Amino acid sequence: MVLNNFRHVIKKYIDKPIDWFIAHNVSPNTLSFIGFSISVLAAIGYALPEIFIYRWYLAWVPVILFFISGFFDVLDGGVARKSGQTSKFGGFLDSTLDRLGDGVVIFGLTYGGMFWRWDENINNTLGFIIFGIMVLISYTRSRAENEGVFMQGIGIMERAERMFIIMGAYIIESSLKTSELFKFNLYPDGTYHYRFFPVFSLVFLALCIQTLVARVLHTYRWLSGKCSDKYLEKYDLIEKYEAYKKTTREQNSKEKNQKSSKIKK
Repeated sequence: MVLNNFRHVIKKYIDKPIDWFIAHNVSPNTLSFIGFSISVLAAIGYALPEIFIYRWYLAWVPVILFFISGFFDVLDGGVARKSGQTSKFGGFLDSTLDRLGDGVVIFGLTYGGMFWRWDENINNTLGFIIFGIMVLISYTRSRAENEGVFMQGIGIMERAERMFIIMGAYIIESSLKTSELFKFNLYPDGTYHYRFFPVFSLVFLALCIQTLVARVLHTYRWLSGKCSDKYLEKYDLIEKYEAYKKTTREQNSKEKNQKSSKIKK
């Protein structure tokens, strides 16, 4: 939701790469696969904290890879629209690879024990729940939009926000580890115990749940004709919503008449 406000700024930096890929006949689907492949590499980095997070000069590697994968996720849609290659399958493939990318990254963090280093069962449970909620966040939007619900601005943890927050948390954890290492030279037991990421994972989960609940409630209000005027005015949807309600009433009336006709027969 927050990063949507900066789309016009981001657009300035992706126009040239988009034109370059179009000029070299790189298809949007190819870019989607490249982005997913890079997210797999980032996940491998997250899964090996003893190599990356323990070494401050390598800690940026999985973060940069994750950022690049997100950049390709933006490029594929831009190339598709600008080159006229948009297709239903392309949208389906992009969405599917996005979910797979989310999954491998969360799996990497879980495998690396980032969520709860002290107890493997708690760590794995948190990873499973976080991924499940992330999938539901995306599913509720997709399902609601299929029903004609306008979902822009609902919930604070859209995919871009989740991606940047995870990258930021990883950097903070690495910075804390580096500062402690330089200050004390060595930890009492010779290993580093995460300070920030376990707390972050709980806050991250809470924000994801808030986004899921917000989308469910918004969908209910929209479909039941109770969407707030404030929201409609913000996104200039008053006329569209009135037209939607009128169409819905007509469809419901038609269905009732059809059922009545069947009963009489």
